[in-house]
Amino acid sequence: MKKLFRLLILFFIPCFLASCETDFDVIADYKEVAIVYGLLNQNDSVHYLRINKAFLGEGNSLSYAQIADSSSFGADIKVILTETTPGGSKKEIVFDTVTLHNKQPGDFYSPNQLFYFSNAKLDEDNTYKLSITNLKTSYEIHSETRLVHNFSISKPAQFTKTLNFKRSITQPNKFVWGNAVNGKRYQFRVSFNFKELTTLGDTVYRKIDWIFPDNISEKIDGSGESDVSYVNEDFYKLCDSKVPYSDVAAEADIISRHASVCILEVTAVGDEFNTYLEANAPSTGVLIEKPAYSNIINGLGLFSCRYQIQRSMPLSAETILDLSTTTDLKFAKPN
Repeated sequence: MKKLFRLLILFFIPCFLASCETDFDVIADYKEVAIVYGLLNQNDSVHYLRINKAFLGEGNSLSYAQIADSSSFGADIKVILTETTPGGSKKEIVFDTVTLHNKQPGDFYSPNQLFYFSNAKLDEDNTYKLSITNLKTSYEIHSETRLVHNFSISKPAQFTKTLNFKRSITQPNKFVWGNAVNGKRYQFRVSFNFKELTTLGDTVYRKIDWIFPDNISEKIDGSGESDVSYVNEDFYKLCDSKVPYSDVAAEADIISRHASVCILEVTAVGDEFNTYLEANAPSTGVLIEKPAYSNIINGLGLFSCRYQIQRSMPLSAETILDLSTTTDLKFAKPN
């Protein structure tokens, strides 16, 4: 959920023009508006929700943003997640407050930030309804989501032991996975892990990420497959651009590099999250402004789901040989 925690609280400033006058008041009567961000993943041991309130006042809004009370409900709200099974039975999951202490300085107060959390175990077959109530004002908001079901990578096949990017093979290839129930958008990533031996006798462990364009499924019923295409040469271009240090002295300090495993990773997100991403994507046409998207009833924000699978595969001896003999990246030959 780290990427979600970077999202800013929205501000709404209604303006009312007085008839027969040239001045206007930008400060409207206060209206309670909750802003919620949360993604459920049944593989997470702890589930976090970011719940804040919109604010407006005289003067500079950035000054208000540095005050925790301006945007934090604190312990004044009750947060309940109602789990409903396919058979209709229900169970309430109560969220508690927790303060995280690692927020980087920015427009909003830091380093301490209040979140709401639960360590309940979630089930992919169930539906989850979020209910938030302000205990002082009785203000309520609601949202609901299903979970992305488990899925698997089908290419490379399960019996394939190594990942082969032999440089002499030039025809296009694909990574393929089966679509997940409730999965709408997918991102595929290959993380290449390796270690470096330095002149000082140190061992440095590094990785570089090969990130593919997002893939959007037509349906969310789990039917069909998705894929991303590549050619083997793309792997070596990635290594050439990301492995060497930009600092000449740091690169000269490397005696040798040794290839380790690649982690194949697919992240799937729910339909609501996909719609949110599309609504907030940069405009490519003549329309600059886009309508805001929210699936929070009586509030603003996003409540949806995500799921991630991984598969670890070592590089083939042929690939490691090509890294060591056809590049200047100081990779050692295979044993």
